[in-house]
Amino acid sequence: MKIFKKYASLSSILLMFFIDYVGIGIVYPIFSSMIFNANSTILSPETSQATRGLILGIIIALMPAAKFFSGPILGSLSDRIGRKRLILTSISFGALGYIIALAGVWSASLSLLALSRIMVGIAAGNEAVGSAAIADVSTPENKAKHFGLTYMVAGFGFAFGPFLGGKLSTMNFGIFTGYAVPFLFAALLSLINILLAIFLFKETRKITQISQAKISFGIAHLGKAWRMAEFYLLFLSIFFYFFGWSFYWEFIQVNWIKCYKLDASMIGNFYSWGALFYAISAGLLVQPIVSRFKPERTLLYALIACASSLAIPLLFAPVWAYWIYIPIQQSFGSLIFPVTGTIISNKCSGDTQGEIMGIFNSVQSLALILSPCAGVLLGLSIKMPLIVGAVTLLLAALILNRSQHVKSD
Repeated sequence: MKIFKKYASLSSILLMFFIDYVGIGIVYPIFSSMIFNANSTILSPETSQATRGLILGIIIALMPAAKFFSGPILGSLSDRIGRKRLILTSISFGALGYIIALAGVWSASLSLLALSRIMVGIAAGNEAVGSAAIADVSTPENKAKHFGLTYMVAGFGFAFGPFLGGKLSTMNFGIFTGYAVPFLFAALLSLINILLAIFLFKETRKITQISQAKISFGIAHLGKAWRMAEFYLLFLSIFFYFFGWSFYWEFIQVNWIKCYKLDASMIGNFYSWGALFYAISAGLLVQPIVSRFKPERTLLYALIACASSLAIPLLFAPVWAYWIYIPIQQSFGSLIFPVTGTIISNKCSGDTQGEIMGIFNSVQSLALILSPCAGVLLGLSIKMPLIVGAVTLLLAALILNRSQHVKSD
């Protein structure tokens, strides 16, 4: 019965990650098209490219900003009151967020779209809880495999999501037309996720005590990250990785729109193509590589390879070449999330899995908050996603290499 409970929980977590990322992916290619498409009514035609980049950056940044505060709260509370209750609450916030986005599309309201991003960001904080639950049901021997499976199913979800979102944005279902349709489907998927959490997820953490949630957890945990001698250089490296990787994927769409005249459907195809290779690589590469090489060295080489793969399009970038570049980028990138999660989880005890994953969540969220705010750089050059991405990922590799030398010293 105990073994059945463990694998039932693992399977339900993986399924919830899949559906969650389908929902996130559905709306991912929509915001850039709404803001940069000349036919969109969300902004006046006279709005400059730099202003559009700033607005897109703010809209994108609101989700990780909310996640910055919700992730540590949910992660810490889950160590004390259990995982299931918090997963249910967070998914409900996500469903509400997508419904608010529907109203934003109908009324062409940036304010409602911004509010929806905040609600979805609160829901995204359950990633810390899900990661802690994965650690709960894992052993040191299969932890990397389980984290790899997590990001594999998330990758498959994100592969399906943008493709579906791009296609849905061209369809009409009664009063739901155009950009409203992807948000409708994302809300329905969140409701399905709630049902899965209710009926399939078995609690993986014994309830010990109730802890008061504080809005300052995100800031406090971020400060705590830099005071942890065994973590701070790793967290700093990952911060720059997230900054560069997210800046690239959030704004490369603008490059595609301006240089190649791609629409939301074609952008969704590119994102799905990359996410498909991410998922396959996460499922097939992580465990064999980690079993042969130390996770720290694997992470270092993956960062260097990712930086190089982002720099290559600066030299040669016809639109067809992205069908080759994107799988290379995503295959190397697929190693970083599960390997980092394994390294962090191995460094902390079972009683602090949720808290440390929440701190990791805060570092990630801070990078995701700041990177979209650099959207004004698009006013200098639409090649900035490639330049900033390559430079910051190389910096992440240099910091990680330094942390390994410090450890050996």
